[in-house]
Amino acid sequence: MTRATLLLVAAALVLAACSPTTSTALQATGLDPQPDGWRGIPIELDRQLPDVTLLDTDDQPVELATAFLGDPTLLFFGYTNCPDICPIHLAAIASAMGSTGVGFDELDVVFVSVDPDRDTPARIDEYLANFSPRMVGLHADLDTVEQALAALDLPGPIVEGADPRGEGDLIGHPAQVIGFDSDGQAQRVWPFGARRSDWVVDLPRIVDEW
Repeated sequence: MTRATLLLVAAALVLAACSPTTSTALQATGLDPQPDGWRGIPIELDRQLPDVTLLDTDDQPVELATAFLGDPTLLFFGYTNCPDICPIHLAAIASAMGSTGVGFDELDVVFVSVDPDRDTPARIDEYLANFSPRMVGLHADLDTVEQALAALDLPGPIVEGADPRGEGDLIGHPAQVIGFDSDGQAQRVWPFGARRSDWVVDLPRIVDEW
């Protein structure tokens, strides 16, 4: 398959239910190496950090298109009640950063909530502290979050029904991490299934090459 085809295949999988009982709640099985040695799938479309204003957990405005320029950025859309996709991605990234020595002073990891009704700033801070308090948590009204997703050709979140754990609704949301270089240009995606070992390969290259 061409790289463009691979991207389309990945895009077809980005909306995944956060339920361990659904067919789309896949196990992290690892990514196949790309021809250039990366594990993340290259993006050939011209996409940049979306030009939207979000809020940090102090409710201060953050211009997503410009706030993280100067360092590479990993951007992920999710929610704190997610039972599988979100914690697997975030834990794998945090663990790989620790083992590779890649620090948050040279790579921004940004989590954007797709669940504004439940994800208060305090809840986002508490959640990200399980992985690293230096991960950046952002939130906004649903219309603004959907604008950011649309700018990246990603679908908006959808309510998938009651969470069997009794914690409200499960939300289907994009299940990939998007990597942007220091100029805010999208370079690669890591679909759900990426393991810690994939990030151990790619993280040093991200900070060295982007």
